[in-house]
Amino acid sequence: MNKLSRTVAVTGGAGRVGRLVAANLSAAGHRVRILDLPTADFSGLDQHGIYAGDINDRNYLKSALEDAEVVVHLAALLPPIATEHPELTHRVNVQGTKDVLDIMDSVSHNGLLVFSSSVVVYGNTQHLQPPIGTETPLRGTGIYAETKIAAEDAILDAGRPAVILRISGVSVPDFLLPPEVWPFTAKQRMEFVHVDDVAAALTAAATHRVEQVSIHNIAGGDSWRLTGRRYSDAYLSAFQLPANEAAFLDQPLAFDFYETESANRELHLVPSSFEAFQSALTKAIAEALD
Repeated sequence: MNKLSRTVAVTGGAGRVGRLVAANLSAAGHRVRILDLPTADFSGLDQHGIYAGDINDRNYLKSALEDAEVVVHLAALLPPIATEHPELTHRVNVQGTKDVLDIMDSVSHNGLLVFSSSVVVYGNTQHLQPPIGTETPLRGTGIYAETKIAAEDAILDAGRPAVILRISGVSVPDFLLPPEVWPFTAKQRMEFVHVDDVAAALTAAATHRVEQVSIHNIAGGDSWRLTGRRYSDAYLSAFQLPANEAAFLDQPLAFDFYETESANRELHLVPSSFEAFQSALTKAIAEALD
């Protein structure tokens, strides 16, 4: 790992993951710039450089990315908004990534791009032998998966140093009620990941030496390898809700068990256990209800 201080721009930096990444980088002595929409909540980020603007505004990007040695690119539209606004999703998720790459070529020639992709690019892999590796063909369906695949293609075509992290479903130990329908079936294999471990992976990638494009899966590890029903039961139990209230998909769309040993080894990651997540979630719920 390169321990030298770097200037790191974080797109979508005012979001939950962006804030964690910014805090990690700042604690390690790096200079952080937060890029996000003018409507974003920048409270508590005053210690960083704040750049408010639109990811598709090339003049804004040129100013915000000037001399940045690393860009951690998190800005994207996620489901369900992505599904409801496909044209906007393509503009933000695909064209936004292309604009970042183009601007980096002009203002940060040797800069490293760290891209937050998703395991949804693989699509339904339940018929394959797990764990799912990064060599698996990309067959994700739906606008969000399609735009992530297109953004990855743009990065590969750009031919610059980059780290693509295909991140699994992110679990947050906070008072967040379960979704009306879980994004998996009751019986399928699924392996989510703690939000802190996602931030740790992005942080590690931002301080990593790469000469070309490196691709890794980011998921929770052995203790997170559950069926959809087991994950739902554990989550609902923390809220003291009955398991029979859960609703699931009829057919798998994404999520599985993933090969993460190479990422953990190369990026020096030690994922937290599912049991630790359960404890943190239970504590957060108790504090919220106290």
